[in-house]
Amino acid sequence: MARCSKGQSLVEMVVAVGAMSLLLVALLSLMSLSLRNSRLAKDRSQAVALAQEGVELMRSYRDYDWSELLVLADGTNYNLPDNWVVEDGLAEVCANERQINNFFWRCVELTENSGQVEITVNVSWREGGQEFTTNQTGQLTLWER
Repeated sequence: MARCSKGQSLVEMVVAVGAMSLLLVALLSLMSLSLRNSRLAKDRSQAVALAQEGVELMRSYRDYDWSELLVLADGTNYNLPDNWVVEDGLAEVCANERQINNFFWRCVELTENSGQVEITVNVSWREGGQEFTTNQTGQLTLWER
């Protein structure tokens, strides 16, 4: 008696569907990781730009009122919100509340060291239950002497 075998057996189909399922799950998890890393890179890039902007704002403040900057350079962290302008001065002590686009907060720390003002601008944000921070540092002197 001759046996004719046409088509796929049930076992072959189950193995093929299982292999395709594993491949699909791996592909989806890779896409999810890629999207998360992309979003984190975008946020970090924005944070670095905000920190650099903070350093530039402190340079402008130096040019506006060097003596006031020296008085404020006592190690205190000050708020540096998105809408800050030099004429406002630095008055608010930094708090961890979102100031920029309801996502980032930016603080500047000023310390005086031998007639120079050392500045550290910290930009922080939360994502996925984690807190991230980037900072820029610099030194300011009265360059008009």
